[in-house]
Amino acid sequence: MIIALDTEGRVYASLTQVNTNSEVMISFLSRLAVVLSTEDKDWRKNTVWQLDGARYHTSAETRKIMKQIGVNFVISAPYSYDAAVVELFLAYYKKVQTNPDNERTGKK
Repeated sequence: MIIALDTEGRVYASLTQVNTNSEVMISFLSRLAVVLSTEDKDWRKNTVWQLDGARYHTSAETRKIMKQIGVNFVISAPYSYDAAVVELFLAYYKKVQTNPDNERTGKK
């Protein structure tokens, strides 16, 4: 799952059936730009995309596309989960929405 959040509380999500790589990320970001443009043609003026340091976020291909899209972006420092609101959203989603009975997951 790839998630984008805005400061108004809107969630933009994509469910994938493959591991995320630069190609998948570029597809998501390109589609996100189209959707944002239909909502507000001037969205680039007050938008900054924050991404973590995953390789598919920092790849030359991804950076090139973000520059072509014309969006300002920042790459968060490693392990700075508290600075990324989307990490809090994902933690909540994983714990409450997908595991409401709080059953143990993962390896035993």
